[in-house]
Amino acid sequence: MVLADEPTGALDSKSARQLLENFEYLNQKLGATILMVTHDAFTASYANRILFIKDGKVFNELVKGNDTRKQFFEKIIEVQTLLGGDLNDVI
Repeated sequence: MVLADEPTGALDSKSARQLLENFEYLNQKLGATILMVTHDAFTASYANRILFIKDGKVFNELVKGNDTRKQFFEKIIEVQTLLGGDLNDVI
């Protein structure tokens, strides 16, 4: 199990991509579980499952399934837009 708190926060884009690709390898080829905390949608798009936490509670969950990383990224952005307000505030 790898615990990663904002693992790409202080990295340039090339190093961040390399790290995330290494996490993918560890997960897919070696069966390692990666538990990562991030505020970055790009970084989160490398995950297979995302739990969004708001005010200490699970706000939403996304599972990548058969989506491409780009499709998953777009879903992440949709949920992030809702995190700032209540669902009743959405027009």
